[in-house]
Amino acid sequence: MTNFAKKIENFLKENSEEKLAEFHKKLVITKYKIYGIRTDVLRKFAKYLAKENCPLEEIKPNSHEEILIRGMVLSNLKLKDTEIISEFSKFIDYIDNWATCDMIVSSLKRLKTENGYKFFIEQLSSPSSFKKRVGIIGLMDYFLISDKQNEIISNLTKITDENYYVQMAIAWLLCTLISKDYENGKNALLKFNNKFIRNKAISKCHDSFRLTKEQKEELKQLKI
Repeated sequence: MTNFAKKIENFLKENSEEKLAEFHKKLVITKYKIYGIRTDVLRKFAKYLAKENCPLEEIKPNSHEEILIRGMVLSNLKLKDTEIISEFSKFIDYIDNWATCDMIVSSLKRLKTENGYKFFIEQLSSPSSFKKRVGIIGLMDYFLISDKQNEIISNLTKITDENYYVQMAIAWLLCTLISKDYENGKNALLKFNNKFIRNKAISKCHDSFRLTKEQKEELKQLKI
């Protein structure tokens, strides 16, 4: 066992919380073991590993937390966008739940580039539902309010995947767009005839502090 592998093993043992693990198991459906470690603790350890130049290959995908640590270490490395995409392309197959997807994608801020945009768009046509979600979340986080907005919406309307986590991601993106750019967001919403996506987006908008009471009432009239 390498020095890094031993440190990771000790970290998992010392920071796992049984009650938290049971709680996470109710929220995160994954085939991997869940130790129950707090996110801030994971981030701190990942920063340490990145600073110590821990090779990504040393962080084995044996548990939910180890996969998160590997993604977090990647986000802390000072790499070019093409290098991040190369490493993330190896990592993406380990993503089998919404939490890993959303947490890691939102930390890859160096992918707010043209290469990053192309990568996220490519994921939308993947047969894997979670790769599609990676694409949707990446586009929402980094490119939604930009000149690529119309192209993004056009690509999303072509998705026929009925997976819950894919459709929820699209609804979340639409709600985010409506909350930040109401008129364009409302027009985008009307392009989706999927009952679950449209109604869920409207439902999420109801909880937004960015929207007025009048706007929320107008959106209710657009339910299917």
